[in-house]
Formats: sequence, structure tokens, C-alpha cells
Amino acid sequence: MDCKWFWVFLVMMLVSLGEGCWEEERTALLQLKHFFPNSYGYFYNWVENSECCRWERVMCDNNTGRVIKLDLWDVRDWNLGEWYLNASLFSPFQQLKSLDLSFNYIAGCIENEGFERLSRLSNLKELNLGVNNFNNNILSSLDGLSSLKYLYLDINRFKGAINIEGLQSLKKLDMSFNKIEHFVSPKGNK
Repeated sequence: MDCKWFWVFLVMMLVSLGEGCWEEERTALLQLKHFFPNSYGYFYNWVENSECCRWERVMCDNNTGRVIKLDLWDVRDWNLGEWYLNASLFSPFQQLKSLDLSFNYIAGCIENEGFERLSRLSNLKELNLGVNNFNNNILSSLDGLSSLKYLYLDINRFKGAINIEGLQSLKKLDMSFNKIEHFVSPKGNK
């Protein structure tokens, strides 16, 4: 009889995992909130002790409760000017598949805290960095994101020759509306 109750308890614990977000991810989301100050009322429901899978701009996997998508486009007040992102803040989201940081006036990443920090996110398939102020310097930090399939870098400050040799796994790369002269592709073609 004791063994039967153990299995019932274990099944209930496993089922409850899918009912809410993970505490480490809730904490990370609350930290992120402070890097995107705005006066538009975004993040109104991002509050302590609430279910982060129900928060605006957050999508979780129904079975695991892990964050799989963050839609953080146009959430930072542009009146605050350019700023530098600490990309390692996204490291806790181990199951993240899609991250949208477009329209946030990001000029680059904090030194040693660039997008190379996201190389452990093996499920990250889509990254939208469009309509920001990134320049050619960011490209080397994106090389390690081997799981990426879709990368949006449109309307930034890229110019001249662009080396995309490290972005071999991409199915789609959008770098429109930049001042690019030519690309150096994975096979050395220009």
C-alpha cells in the first residue's frame, strides 16, 4: 500500500510541473523587467507571486511550464536613448525557442555579456533584433548560436562587407534596410 501512495504522489508532482512557470524563470523575468523601463503600461501583470506563464508577452510550454517564447518588442521607452543589453539575462530560459527584442533602441551588448552567452540555449530557433542600433560588431557574438534558424537584423546600423560565415545553420537572415555592400558567405562566396 505504501508503494501505491508513493506512485500516486509522484504522478501528481509530475502533472503539477505543467501548471506553472518555474521559479528560476519567474525570477529572471522580474529582473528583465527592470531593463525595459517604459511608461506604456507593459509588464503590468509581471508581479511577484503570480503565474508568469500567464504574463503578457510570455509563452510557456503547456506540459513543462518552461518559457518558450518572449515577445519583448517595443517595450523600452525610446526617450531613454540608446542602451547596451546584458544578453546573459536570458540564460535561465533553457527551453526558449523564440526571442523578439526588436524596436528597443539597443546599441549593442555589455562587454563579455553578448549573445555568445546564449549559446547554451540549444532550442533557440528565432531571434529578432530588428529596428535597433546594432552594428557589425555584434555579428561575432551571434556565431555561437548554432540552433538559430531565423535571424532578423533589419533596420540597424550594419554597413560595408558583412561576414556571415558563422551563421551557417540559418534558413532565413533578414538584414534589409542597412548599408551593406556585400556578404561573405559560409562557402566564401561574395
